[in-house]
Amino acid sequence: MRIGVFLLFWSLSNTSLANDAEPLNQCQSAIKSRPHSEALKTCLHSLEAQQNKSSPVTIQLWLELADLYSQQGLHADTDYYLAKIKQSEFFLSNTEVQYRWNRLVGLKLLHQTKYEQAKEYLHQGYKIAKNESNKEWLAKSSNDLGLIHFKQLDYKNALLYYKESLKHKEAIGNLYYIGTTLNNLGLLNKDMGDIEQSISYYEQALQTYLDYTQLDDFDVRVFSNISHLYEDLAVIYALSGNNEKQNQYIDKIIATFSTKLSNNEKVRALKNLALVHIKQKQSSEARKFIDKARKFAGDDSNYLDEIYYIEAYISYLEKNYEQAISLVNTAISHTKEHSKPRVLSDSHQLLYTIYEQRGQYQKAFEHLNKHYQYKEQELQAQYQSDFQLIKQQISKERLERQLVTEQLANEKQSNRIRSLSNIILASLIILLALAFLVIFLVYRKRKEKQALLASIKSHKEKLLLLESEALQEKDSLEDKNSEQKSLLAERFDDEACTDEQFRQSLVELLIETVNLWEKASQLDRIELAEKSRIWRVSIDEGRLRTRSLDKYLNIQKIPQNPRWRNVVKTSHYVLAECELSQSDRALLEDKLEQVMSLIKARSMEHG
Repeated sequence: MRIGVFLLFWSLSNTSLANDAEPLNQCQSAIKSRPHSEALKTCLHSLEAQQNKSSPVTIQLWLELADLYSQQGLHADTDYYLAKIKQSEFFLSNTEVQYRWNRLVGLKLLHQTKYEQAKEYLHQGYKIAKNESNKEWLAKSSNDLGLIHFKQLDYKNALLYYKESLKHKEAIGNLYYIGTTLNNLGLLNKDMGDIEQSISYYEQALQTYLDYTQLDDFDVRVFSNISHLYEDLAVIYALSGNNEKQNQYIDKIIATFSTKLSNNEKVRALKNLALVHIKQKQSSEARKFIDKARKFAGDDSNYLDEIYYIEAYISYLEKNYEQAISLVNTAISHTKEHSKPRVLSDSHQLLYTIYEQRGQYQKAFEHLNKHYQYKEQELQAQYQSDFQLIKQQISKERLERQLVTEQLANEKQSNRIRSLSNIILASLIILLALAFLVIFLVYRKRKEKQALLASIKSHKEKLLLLESEALQEKDSLEDKNSEQKSLLAERFDDEACTDEQFRQSLVELLIETVNLWEKASQLDRIELAEKSRIWRVSIDEGRLRTRSLDKYLNIQKIPQNPRWRNVVKTSHYVLAECELSQSDRALLEDKLEQVMSLIKARSMEHG
């Protein structure tokens, strides 16, 4: 009888849980299979149908609604649900809710171009994912951080986070996720000027998305990503001069244009098509697309500055210079200096071209200076060498001399010629000195790099030699009979030195080695033991421990017959594998040399 009652209660509980989760399942299914506007209606209906307003399912519905509103740029509605989630009793107790909340807040701020605030929340989500060792969360968060660094023109960290994201996504095997990061890598390489690498990543991303659409129950949002890729591929092939491929992807853009889900996306597509045509000097075709883009662009569109710039360039191609100047100045006023240096650079370059053609050299020179100022920001972000900047300075110097010559021809002042000639000569001397300084610094850094590589190679060879010697001694000992073993035990064993000073030196050496490992790698001693495979790692009460290594870090606990080879091998490993500063490397090598000198002295005394 009791068993029957229990089974009935268990059955009713399971049915209740399944019914409670049904609204969430309907919402998530709609997100994957319908446009955002339709999915939003379904999720709102699911929330209304949810009877228990304080259940975990309700919190999940709030998260999905906040995500949908954020993707459509409806920030007030997004903030409403984010506030409700933060005030919920489940926020502090549920790690998944904390992760998704931080990520949603960060992405919302990213869309609002509040990059520093966005970075704080996205990095908090990344920390949660790392603490939980959740590969799917890590894949998403490292991609988020790559995107925020890309927006801030920090291409180095953007590339590192994108590569980390791609590694996690490939381990998961989700083609949709993989395609997203490949697409981001294509955009990053395009901005860095590596056209061939950008094309490679874009084509890989497109193929990955197309493969994903062949799967059952795929997310229909992938079609929006594919249409974006067509735009990027049309632009990148235009830059590479491949007109056949460019036209192929323009046709695909037009064919899939109806899949755009927002006006902002339509503006992006149309202005990219206009850019393709102005690069080919086709002003009439470019105007068709930019006029359509302006119809969809609101007053707060992120692309207003680029629209004005494209319209200005079209006016320039049509030789309507006054209108071009007016439009490009409007583009400059709409551009955020720190987020779009490329638009500013291109705008001032266009003004320079117009004024130079009109013979207004003073204004041309001013805009060329500003063009180089913003171009330098781009080049620094793209890791261009200092030689490129010097070449630009020389080009600027050439225009300055042209301006001086024009002034001299009008004023006919011979004394002005001598003073300006001296200025030009001094500037050239300074440029030559700067070029020599840059060459000298590059040469010195190359020498330092060679010395560092030689040091690392030496320590790797020593590490291999120590391992080889240890194996040889082990084989030799196994071949001896018991009588020879007793005799060897009485002889000096260079791995069992008992001298107090020697033991103290070993402890100091290992302490310094572990400290520098933690400083350089940001990893702890457990990671050192696992990666070097020199020390054993054990599990005690569910925690990883390095008991044998820890003994060698304390003079009171180090064995009377210490295994000095393990300590020396650990130092060689850190010297070979870690990027240490010059002072840290010299300090560790000095301590290592002291220990080796003691070993040699002991060996000679007991020879």
